[in-house]
Amino acid sequence: MNKKKWSLITVSIIALFFISSYVYGLIIFRVGDRDFSLPKDAEVTSVQIVPPDNEDIILTKDIQGQWWVGENYHANEYAINDLLSILRHFTVRQPVSKTERKEINNKLERDGILINVFFETYLFNFFDVFGFIETERKYNSFLVGDNVKKIDGTYMRMSGSETPHILYLPGYSGGIASVFTPEKHVWFDPIVVDLSAKEIDWVKIVSNENPEESFILKTDKGLEFYDLDSNLISNGFQFDTAKVVRFLSSFSDLYFETFLKDDAYIESEELIFPEYAYRVVVADLEQNEYSFDVYRRYRKVDFAEQYELSPVFDPDRFYLELENGYRAVAQYYVFGRILRSLSFFEA
Repeated sequence: MNKKKWSLITVSIIALFFISSYVYGLIIFRVGDRDFSLPKDAEVTSVQIVPPDNEDIILTKDIQGQWWVGENYHANEYAINDLLSILRHFTVRQPVSKTERKEINNKLERDGILINVFFETYLFNFFDVFGFIETERKYNSFLVGDNVKKIDGTYMRMSGSETPHILYLPGYSGGIASVFTPEKHVWFDPIVVDLSAKEIDWVKIVSNENPEESFILKTDKGLEFYDLDSNLISNGFQFDTAKVVRFLSSFSDLYFETFLKDDAYIESEELIFPEYAYRVVVADLEQNEYSFDVYRRYRKVDFAEQYELSPVFDPDRFYLELENGYRAVAQYYVFGRILRSLSFFEA
């Protein structure tokens, strides 16, 4: 056998090997009508939630393992963990009966939420021994419908299938449709700022109620207070270092209670004060800025009058206006430690 034939055979074997490894990679990602749950060791890289009449939500994981809603917002770690846990552990309880199948299929087609799950894998997978050329591939796709009223479970159907099933999470009471919610605000991280004192470069507190109490605190040259025009505050101003240190240490784990939407947002329009009370801006050492406005909210009139309460604003909760344009309810218990005036720091 001459050299030319040997070369042809060698090339053919290599080509066959690559083709078979590629085809194998496709085969192991094929799923059937009942194969909803994911492998326990699967590396999920993104989940796409597609509602029937609204914009898609794309949850993605970056190379550091941080999940994001779209490209700009940190995702809620707890909501992501719940989603991934259910994707790995939910299972089929039973197929939908033939008598109900047409009705359920029509509801899924009309109102179902499409879920696409993507994995990190290899373009060429050598029979699970090794692989190369990392890529993202859709593992499965399914529609999520309503929770079943009579039993614990939720109507779902694999894309491309005509057979809907009732799925449930073993040990969990009730349906699981809410885990696949297309409400974007549910997926946002409730933490507004999470910086340690050592990570803070400067803080600006603007008091709209008492402008003379506004200040900028810089840490790059020790601890220095400035007014909003960046003039060093002097004239014998002496501050309590311990108070300043506690203040800077209070910017970790600042979280809101809940986003406002629909009726709750409309109600807030009647209760929110017309002007913000505080504007807070904090920058880390890399000059990433985090900002939000604090709006007091009125007590509900009937409640305040009934109990003759004072002050007129709610002393427990307020509204946050966030950078992304959303409004949230937050507690003074959490944020009160940073809503300070300049005079608070005087020694």
